[in-house]
Amino acid sequence: AWILDEDLPFTTGESLSLARLFKYLKIKFVLPSDTTVRNVLAQIFIDMHAKVVREFTRVKSKIAYSTDTWTTRQMVFTFAGTLAHFIDDDWTLIERLVDFYHIQEHQGREGARAFVKSAAEEGWTR
Repeated sequence: AWILDEDLPFTTGESLSLARLFKYLKIKFVLPSDTTVRNVLAQIFIDMHAKVVREFTRVKSKIAYSTDTWTTRQMVFTFAGTLAHFIDDDWTLIERLVDFYHIQEHQGREGARAFVKSAAEEGWTR
């Protein structure tokens, strides 16, 4: 979580300085490799995606989609995300992030292209 929260590279766990600090503090935790971090994140994504897909199959209401774009703090990367909004059986508004894409520019048409791509890949029809 720390690597993601701080927007650090996946190789952070392989840092010699961090390993020395852990050794100095007598922390016996083994720092994860970049491969381990990637594999754990990939599995989290697979599990969450399956959960959202199952949830969507049970939705009886219409699903509305909204998109937004963000630029990183360093102003280097721009991303487009899509949220799905629907009402569940208890009349609670539910919102789910359903995609998140790297795009070239912070413009409406780039976000729209990302949404169309996701809709085609995921088969969103309602």
